[in-house]
Amino acid sequence: MNVVHKYGGTSVATIEKIQAVADRVAEVKKAGNNIAVVCSAMGKTTDRLIEMAKAVGGEPSKRELDSLLSTGEQTTCTLLAMALQARGVPAVSLTGFQSGFITDTVYSHATIREINSHRIEQAVAAGVVPVITGFQGITSEGDITTLGRGGSDTTAVAVAAKLGWDCEIYTDVDGVYTIDPRRCPKARKLDYITCDEMMELAAAGAGVLETRSVELAKKYGVKLYLGRSLEKDMTKGTHIVEKYFEDAVVTGIGVTEDCTMLSIKCPFGGGTVSRLFNAIAEMKINVDMISQQLDDKTTMLSFSTTEENAKELMQRMPEEHFAINEGLSKLSLVGAGMATHSGVAAKALATLFENSIQHYQITTSEISISITVDKENLQRACDVLTAAFDLCEE
Repeated sequence: MNVVHKYGGTSVATIEKIQAVADRVAEVKKAGNNIAVVCSAMGKTTDRLIEMAKAVGGEPSKRELDSLLSTGEQTTCTLLAMALQARGVPAVSLTGFQSGFITDTVYSHATIREINSHRIEQAVAAGVVPVITGFQGITSEGDITTLGRGGSDTTAVAVAAKLGWDCEIYTDVDGVYTIDPRRCPKARKLDYITCDEMMELAAAGAGVLETRSVELAKKYGVKLYLGRSLEKDMTKGTHIVEKYFEDAVVTGIGVTEDCTMLSIKCPFGGGTVSRLFNAIAEMKINVDMISQQLDDKTTMLSFSTTEENAKELMQRMPEEHFAINEGLSKLSLVGAGMATHSGVAAKALATLFENSIQHYQITTSEISISITVDKENLQRACDVLTAAFDLCEE
């Protein structure tokens, strides 16, 4: 077996947990398998580093912040490599640079341009376990970059894609659920979910996997698995697959708590919309729920993003008059079966209406329906929709 293991921050939060991960990796290696490991920073290390940067004073540049944040993963990987060596397993820690991850220059949310995997492959050929820092890379000019929150998932799948291996991601949950079990304790764990469904749920706020990692898995045919750290029984986790026998109409619900709607009314054909989306692209801002209404003289454009992004965009374009609707949350019903079944939107909206829950903007894709509600109604909306679509255990 050839496999990449990825361990999240909670799985390596203490020295004791790093020792336990080392035991597991050593067991896999000593069974005759090739294995590479990608690690996140220990526990809340990234948050602590951000707090330290703020304590220094001023607004740190994104370049320097990336340089600082990269040290968290480096610490974890070095400790894990040491722990493996202590168990008689040859191992080497590799930074993003040493692993050959070349990125663009968008600090804090860099995109991988290429992977020169020679150093990784060299280690594997020599029987050495490469322990790779997740979340980071380096520009062609030699500056350290980070891939954004959840970027260690992307690192792991990218390594697996480059090597042609499987990828197993281990964290503090058993797998992918129909909805976040912290929000709905009776949520069902899914044994299988399609890549398309997982991408939609990840983009809609399901924090178990980073969206780009699933996109890479689908693009390069990487077998992807998500499970609880140190659990050996892979029937207890979730397999992310290209397709399975019968698509559910609604597989799950993703929740985004931080949702702000921006609207702008501008002259039709005046170039405002083009300038707006050029700015959004340059700022690497993700927007969602885009709607546009046209008549002979005006354009009414609305879209959603995070509160921080909304304010940053308004500062970038002070000459434009935006209407802002804050304090919203977004629920996204996702299911591959929506492509061949009708009536999901009608049922969802009727359920909200029957429970006196006001909704705002609605957008759809082939396999998803997204609806915004007031934040104070979010939990109730989750409860009634999971019941309506049978997404929880009895």
